[in-house]
Amino acid sequence: MKRRLIASISFVWLFILIFSFSGAAHADAEKTFKDVGDTYWAKDAIDSMTALGVVGGYKDNTFKPNNPVSREEFASLITRAFMLDVPAASEQTFADVSKSRWSYGAVEAAKDFLTGYYPPSGRAFFDPTGKATREDVAVALVKTLNYQPDELENSDVLDRFGDEENISPNVRTYVALAVEKKLISGYSDGTFMPDKPVTRAESAALLYRVIKGAAGDSQAQLTLNVDAPETITTSTFYISGDVTKGAKVYLNNKEIEVVQGQFRVGVPLDAEGVYTYTVTARMAGGKTQTVTKTVKYEKGAPTLEVKGVPETTDKQTITVTWTVKDENDNYPVVTVNDERTYGTSMNVELEEGDNTIEVTATNSFGKETTVTKHITFQSGGPTLNVLNVPATTDKSTITVSWTVSDKNDSYPKVYFNGDQVYGTSVTVDLEEGTNTFTIKAVNSLGKSTEVTKTVVLMSGAPVLTVNSLPATTDKDSITISWTVSDKNDSYPKVFVNNQQVYGSSANIDLSPGLNTITVKATNSSGKSSEVTRTITFNTGGPVLNVNPISVTTTQSSISVSWSVTDTNDSYPKVFINDQQMYGSSTRIDLEPGTNTLTFKATNSFGKSVEETHTIVFEPSAPRLTLGYAPETTSSSRITLTWTASDDNDSYPKVYVNDQLVYSNSMNVDLVPGLNTFKIVASNIYGKTTIITYNVTYTPQS
Repeated sequence: MKRRLIASISFVWLFILIFSFSGAAHADAEKTFKDVGDTYWAKDAIDSMTALGVVGGYKDNTFKPNNPVSREEFASLITRAFMLDVPAASEQTFADVSKSRWSYGAVEAAKDFLTGYYPPSGRAFFDPTGKATREDVAVALVKTLNYQPDELENSDVLDRFGDEENISPNVRTYVALAVEKKLISGYSDGTFMPDKPVTRAESAALLYRVIKGAAGDSQAQLTLNVDAPETITTSTFYISGDVTKGAKVYLNNKEIEVVQGQFRVGVPLDAEGVYTYTVTARMAGGKTQTVTKTVKYEKGAPTLEVKGVPETTDKQTITVTWTVKDENDNYPVVTVNDERTYGTSMNVELEEGDNTIEVTATNSFGKETTVTKHITFQSGGPTLNVLNVPATTDKSTITVSWTVSDKNDSYPKVYFNGDQVYGTSVTVDLEEGTNTFTIKAVNSLGKSTEVTKTVVLMSGAPVLTVNSLPATTDKDSITISWTVSDKNDSYPKVFVNNQQVYGSSANIDLSPGLNTITVKATNSSGKSSEVTRTITFNTGGPVLNVNPISVTTTQSSISVSWSVTDTNDSYPKVFINDQQMYGSSTRIDLEPGTNTLTFKATNSFGKSVEETHTIVFEPSAPRLTLGYAPETTSSSRITLTWTASDDNDSYPKVYVNDQLVYSNSMNVDLVPGLNTFKIVASNIYGKTTIITYNVTYTPQS
């Protein structure tokens, strides 16, 4: 969908423009300029803009297409082109554009689009006679068309220009939007030349292109969506919504704040009743849309939220908790199943099956809120876990152990083959062949859990000894070793985790967490022995070392470096502010003020370490040195010279008595007596250096 219409162009003006472009050159065919030939690249644009009265020629019937356009001239062009409102009476904004200056009205009308300069101290100035640069024009066109910074789709669009670093940082987004929206383009040599002055021909061509594009959007719609509750029970509520970007919003004729097309405003109420609110959206071109909302304020019952009541449980006792709020009563009364409570929780004993829990909150006005919960109590048997019972063994005795727990009985009874036992284990004598054990746990509610285990006593299995392993390791592999012998088989087979191995050791790859390693030896008769070992692989994060970084700097970029190692990953990834880095160093561009750099190293197991550094970029003022200048002279004119340099600005501006000078010297005329000159150097960050020079001129008698 094409972009919005220029905010300040009326529909009638656009209607005229739409039908003017096709015949502008023919409608005023006799109005041609002798220095704009038929093959001149910008002839159509110059003819159209001349026919529309946006630009004009000179008395000698020339256009002077290659002459540069001053800032005040370009302000006048966009004021006429877009029919900006010229203020009838307003306070003078810029020190160097007085109300008596020919361009005052246009500069004031266009100041939101072609902005001035605002030094840290002193009054704002516009530099009206300064050349309008390509950077100035790009920003003005974007702002005039009401494009917003968050509409930039390709943040790298300026990378195509070899001199993109020369674009002023504070307007980069606007210049990028101008390039992305094809309002302005670069040169064939791959440069943008942001500081290059714009010529009269280029100005006409740019305005011609923009107005044609804007004309197609004359039917842009104004949309307004408003959300407000129909009824409320509190004395404050919010009206929110969204609106076409660029529109202003008014609530009952009072303007409210809109951020990126979104608004939200709190509304206080004094008494119960019905209130009507009118929300109006207004575009700069005059379009409006109104939405009316009616809100009823009536004090309500308490707000009650009940927690801790699941649909089912196997616990006989649950804790019911609640939170209760009331705008009109700080202490509403709460009852649980008609029993008054104090506090915010209560233990409730359950019966087997369905249980109803009713929580009621009543305020001092007699209004109440009831929350009813249903919970089914299904008591289960104890949790019984029988340990250390192998399927086969060559030992005549084994120890059977278990763990038992119950949510409703702290001490359930345990029976082993029908006999009650105490403790958590029992030693059993085995018979050759199959042996069966039944372990049963019974709780106080009569619920039971039963586990049956069988173990086969098979004598004559190999003798298998497995060397011990550490409980934990930070390595991703480990070597396990063993010895095995058998009375009837010189070469019993050995399996590690069901995979046959040869020799007396094997290297095992580990997974993060608990690893179980089972070594099994089987002889030629099918008799086997088995040993199980466990080891926990605790993966650690990489070791990240960021080389020292200065706390403050006057440079706009710094170089940072680091080293990173990891026990189990030869190439851990490194990120700076969530952007992956390659190598062990990079250069970081800084913004004025505090910059936060977060270094993060992540290994192949997902383990990571972070280190955060902050650095304050404090741009310094330019260096300004005044050349030789006498304190007294008998000459009526002298030449002032100077040198100006800056760490972060290749071209700091120099002003002599508030006049911008484009060289490193200036001839000045003196008046008899004391003459004072104020030389100011200003960089792109607004930092200034001032030298005041006094010279006394005594004419020769």
